[in-house]
Amino acid sequence: MKRLFFFGFFLVSPQLFAGTEMNHLTWYGIIPALLAIFLAISTKQVVLSLLTGLISGSVIQSFLHESQSYFFGIDKVFDFYLLNSIANREHASILLFSFLIAGSIHIMTKMGAFNGLIQWLSKFAKSKRSALLITYFMGFFVFFDDYANTLVVGNTMQKITDRFKISREKLAFVVDATAAPIASIAFVSTWIGYEIQLIKDGLDSANYDSLDSAYGIFLNSVPYSFYPILMLIFVFILILTGKDFGSMKKFEAMPDQVLTSKVEIQKSIAAVWAIVPIILLLFVTLFGIYITGETKRGVINAIQTGNCYKGLLWGSGSCFFTVFFISVCTKNKVSENLNWMFEGFKSILPALTILILAWGLNGVLEDLKLGDYIGHIMSQSNVSFYIIPLITFILSSLVAFSTGSSFSTMGILIPIVISVCLSFKTTEYFEYSIFYASIASVLSGSVLGDHCSPISDTTVLSSMATGCNHINHVNSQLIYCLVAGGISVLLIFLHSILDLNLIVLYIIGGVLIWLIIKVLGGKKFNTTGK
Repeated sequence: MKRLFFFGFFLVSPQLFAGTEMNHLTWYGIIPALLAIFLAISTKQVVLSLLTGLISGSVIQSFLHESQSYFFGIDKVFDFYLLNSIANREHASILLFSFLIAGSIHIMTKMGAFNGLIQWLSKFAKSKRSALLITYFMGFFVFFDDYANTLVVGNTMQKITDRFKISREKLAFVVDATAAPIASIAFVSTWIGYEIQLIKDGLDSANYDSLDSAYGIFLNSVPYSFYPILMLIFVFILILTGKDFGSMKKFEAMPDQVLTSKVEIQKSIAAVWAIVPIILLLFVTLFGIYITGETKRGVINAIQTGNCYKGLLWGSGSCFFTVFFISVCTKNKVSENLNWMFEGFKSILPALTILILAWGLNGVLEDLKLGDYIGHIMSQSNVSFYIIPLITFILSSLVAFSTGSSFSTMGILIPIVISVCLSFKTTEYFEYSIFYASIASVLSGSVLGDHCSPISDTTVLSSMATGCNHINHVNSQLIYCLVAGGISVLLIFLHSILDLNLIVLYIIGGVLIWLIIKVLGGKKFNTTGK
């Protein structure tokens, strides 16, 4: 019956929009987004759900134009949206980066270097808690990019966490929760250049000459980025207490069902042969981002303006060729290395398929102007200046959840929020703390919505890098994200209305997180993992 309903809705819904012009913003874009999200959660068939959302959005878009044809809409899915998803230079860079990392990891695993690294890290990982803490702090080590963070930390820690019977769902959560939250607020990262440019665009569109630079405004807004900071606090307390709740508790209570690596390692070589390529990956990536930026204006500015995609490609390429060379030098045949490389490529094809479909869906949602429509509603609303941060946080969360893209959400809302805030500049109500909090709320809400969305590329990458079932990852971390998000709403409210000190607010947030984990959390995990 459910299938019949959706099939009928799919056929009939485009007819509702026939003849409607796209010269104004409409609500139609929400349909494919909600359809994809609902089907992904209810059926657990992510590929089919994303494809359904993509096709429905493309067909609706075709009926909003003169073509008004099911065939044209379906043809555009493959001939335009999916093709552009792969042909897009930035997307192609991520795909190639993912392939090279997967190939490198698989070769390191087969030649025994990864086993050596695991044995070395195992000296420090004596329990579930210490294994998760290593994962947590590795996220801070790879602070400069969320993609690199996810793929490096996730692949490195799989076997160590398997050893202590930590579920892949728990590993995926820790990896995901220390990727975007860190990269989004780090003073130097691949996010910062984009965020600063958006702030500058917002200031320019509002014709506002600020005494602070766009980077200065960003730095002032960081302390108000409640969700990323609270999520990092949440993960740390969760690991220290050894408790879980929600569906994560169920996954952690099934140690016999914890996935183990499919690759049986026959030998082990020195850990240094795994550490060197990983450090090279990080160093070359960071150097690549720096060298492609405006180096004459200093290191920080160079990294902010650098090309992160080139950096990722240079880093992953250097890592791959170094691993290949080391493997040949340790008496592995070239033909063996090539076979291992293709096995690594094959292992990530399902996840990359999801990623490509998610990009395609984001493309059709952009054409349907979903984000613009939501942003337009906000800009036209007559709201109190002090409530702007709260509304912005909730709205950006919804947009990021619907579109699966934190960058798109920031691109749409940051200029709008800046314009709305600066419209109060000549009034007695304007306060810089609210202005900074409003900008930070877009960033925070984008990360929250991105964490909760099953169609988010970073969520997909976290599932892929940790070998976790994607829907299990989304479902298990959802309650944790909502708890951190709910406390963020409270802190934004207390700051906006009562003007409480930030230190006091974070103390309140930390205490609330501890109480919720203590009350809802189940029995402590066995710290030995045995």
